[in-house]
Amino acid sequence: MKKVIYIFLITTLFAIIFGENAKTTILTSNRIDTTTGPKWVGWSIIGAEYVAGPIVASQYWWKNGFGRNPFTNINEQEHYAEDKMWHFWNGVNLSDLHYWTLKKYFGKDNPYLAMGMTFITLTGVECLDASDKDAKWGFSLLDETSNILGILYWYTKHKSPKDIPIDIRIGIRRWDKTYLLFERAVKFDKNFDSDQPDQEECCPMSHYDNYSIFKAEAIVRPYNYFYVGFAASLKTDDDGCGKPENLFGVTAGFDFIRYFANKYPTKFTPFLNTFGKYCSASLAYTYWFGK
Repeated sequence: MKKVIYIFLITTLFAIIFGENAKTTILTSNRIDTTTGPKWVGWSIIGAEYVAGPIVASQYWWKNGFGRNPFTNINEQEHYAEDKMWHFWNGVNLSDLHYWTLKKYFGKDNPYLAMGMTFITLTGVECLDASDKDAKWGFSLLDETSNILGILYWYTKHKSPKDIPIDIRIGIRRWDKTYLLFERAVKFDKNFDSDQPDQEECCPMSHYDNYSIFKAEAIVRPYNYFYVGFAASLKTDDDGCGKPENLFGVTAGFDFIRYFANKYPTKFTPFLNTFGKYCSASLAYTYWFGK
């Protein structure tokens, strides 16, 4: 969950806020306006990712510094499907963010540079994990593979003349437990790398519990705003706490937010379209197997 919270907090909010598919060219008075935004905004976004992000993350996961060769510490600890879908999702939305930032604030229409920045960010997180002095984690080849596949999928959608109606989205499965996410996020004095029992927590294995609160979806939209797909999360034990066992389901729903955003377009329509592409907030039903 460390990579989930880090990438989610530092990059996803930007990706959601700044419009769908990084489109910066608009039609105004019968002419194309390709004016870029102020560069300081672009540098602020990049700085938040490459400077502020690692500083904040180190207060959670790498408190004791680094002292290992990351490429000799190959270690797979998270074998559940939801984690790999998170990594794929990060590869897609972070590439979208980088492409938009480069085009909007620096005038660079360069998908390869955007993909390279995403690769550096996500691979950097894996290297920092693996070089942690306490050896709590490792360099996950499965995670890195999912990162790369997400980046390549973004490029496929970027180059497609028609939008591919398949998305990986993140959402909430256990809405009654969302308050725990906020409580845990502000506890800088806690060691979030550890899954050792913490008597102060109602669910001591908070790493797994966070995953059980979230869900990941792979959906296809056969009829525009209607969708069907596959969902993954983690199971819970008898006390309602997450445990490292896959929970799978099938889901179907209607993207009412995107529907109304496009039916009644406003300046917020790009924001809402992007939100619906990366986050699950719909009129939907999910059937979970073996819950």
